[in-house]
Amino acid sequence: MPFSNCLMKAVNSLTPFNTLTWLTGRIANAQGGPFTQFLIRSFIKVFDIDMTDVAQQDLSAYKTFNEFFIRKLRPESRPISQECTAIVPVDGTVGACGQLRAGRLIQAKGVDYSFKALMGGNITDCAPFEMGQFATLYLSPANYHRVHMPIDGTLVKTIHIPGKHFPVGRRNTSKLHNLYTLNERLVCLFGTREGPFCLIFVGAALVGSIHTSWGGTVVRRRGIEVKYYDPDQFTYKKGDEIGWFEYGSTVICLWPDNTGALTDKIIQGSPVKYGEPMTI
Repeated sequence: MPFSNCLMKAVNSLTPFNTLTWLTGRIANAQGGPFTQFLIRSFIKVFDIDMTDVAQQDLSAYKTFNEFFIRKLRPESRPISQECTAIVPVDGTVGACGQLRAGRLIQAKGVDYSFKALMGGNITDCAPFEMGQFATLYLSPANYHRVHMPIDGTLVKTIHIPGKHFPVGRRNTSKLHNLYTLNERLVCLFGTREGPFCLIFVGAALVGSIHTSWGGTVVRRRGIEVKYYDPDQFTYKKGDEIGWFEYGSTVICLWPDNTGALTDKIIQGSPVKYGEPMTI
């Protein structure tokens, strides 16, 4: 491993990101009155956030920073494409995409990681997606942070895997090996008309929480937690909201082979918006 990669790993390991994440979450959820309004206005300015897409444009309506951070958009600002198999579930940037090969996914140029480790270690969960397609979508702090269902589907199983909260920006993905298998994540397996589909919420530094529409805020724990769901207990249409992040993070989508090719606009480094075509 190059010295720069070793140095990056050492710095990340020594930085108390879990503690910083907890502390940031407390501040972001506090009703701070004028201080909260100052944080929100500063955030908008620093990240040049386009407020024309935001449903609630009256900043005084947001009592905490996180209420603004998980702001909703005007429905007409993100039309749902009907000319595709699956839509992009988030606003963000394509970090990596392509075909899963030899049990490995691309993290960045010259860096890959274990699919089995990402999924929590159960080869049965991995089997349907071997040689399938994947897309890794990075959400910057400036992005809209709600997550939507890419395709009509029914929740079958979730796997919560505790872990670190390393930053997931380009610098870390290119230097810190196995980043996505080190960080906390929630693996969500769905059944769809096209076959199985997997969406993974990946936590990161300063992410106050991962929240889902079926289970609420994910409680951090020491061991892996697996949950199964009854047929039709939680069924979603394409475009339905299924959760959100509190601060920047990553969503990874996976499909089996021959169940939908990525569109030509899903390429590494390209910006994407929720509702746009992801697979054809």
